[in-house]
Amino acid sequence: MASLRKEIPHCLSQDEAARRIRERISSEKINKANVVKVTKEVWIDPYNLDFAMTIFNYRIDGSLGIGDSTVALTLNLPMGASVFKGVIEEQISQQMNTLLN
Repeated sequence: MASLRKEIPHCLSQDEAARRIRERISSEKINKANVVKVTKEVWIDPYNLDFAMTIFNYRIDGSLGIGDSTVALTLNLPMGASVFKGVIEEQISQQMNTLLN
């Protein structure tokens, strides 16, 4: 299993960053339900999420922490998906930068 860790800076309040991320997760679960199945979504507190999902039959789990100035995302990728690690990292950066700026 390959691990991917990404920190995305933001200039929002921690609460606003959390609100935008929660809203995006909700809409993505609806809009991409035919591709992505969320199997675990546990908000430990308002700023920390543990999750698991299945994308194209690959199980990916991880955590997301929303800080005062960064969002830290850790993904555990199965070996079959690890060949796409660079593409996944680029997509995360683009999506999160758009969401948080």
